[in-house]
Amino acid sequence: MKYQGEWYVWLLVIISILIVLLMPKRNLTWIGVFITLGVAGHLTWIADSIAGSVFDTFDLAKSNTTELSDSFLLSFVPACIAVIYVNFYRSRARWTFAFIFTLLSFFLELGLVTSGYMRNKSWETWYGLPVYFIAYRFFFPWFLKIISKDLVKISS
Repeated sequence: MKYQGEWYVWLLVIISILIVLLMPKRNLTWIGVFITLGVAGHLTWIADSIAGSVFDTFDLAKSNTTELSDSFLLSFVPACIAVIYVNFYRSRARWTFAFIFTLLSFFLELGLVTSGYMRNKSWETWYGLPVYFIAYRFFFPWFLKIISKDLVKISS
């Protein structure tokens, strides 16, 4: 571990992957899990490239390079959280799900800052709250509807 807070990143990566591997599949089959991982991971990399590189709002680990821990963090943690969300999502509890996962994402990001792995520049950790809320309340429920029911549903 050569960067401050890197232990936190690896802990998040391992725990999130284990949860996805071991969780009971409710809304998703394995194909749905992989599709969700790909879409959410891709969106995370785009958002990081825009916010972190183009607008230079924060640094992860080392400011001028992408480290292995950065790659694993961006590729797996948000994507695994999205898979967990989509897998357990229930429309009758959509507001509850959105608030719980928004707070979870906020506190995980706060952990990155607190551990010293993420350094905010022109960004405050709480700025992510509306972004997370929009993703969990609107994007991922919509995403669940548009993926083929044959790929996603375990049983009808």
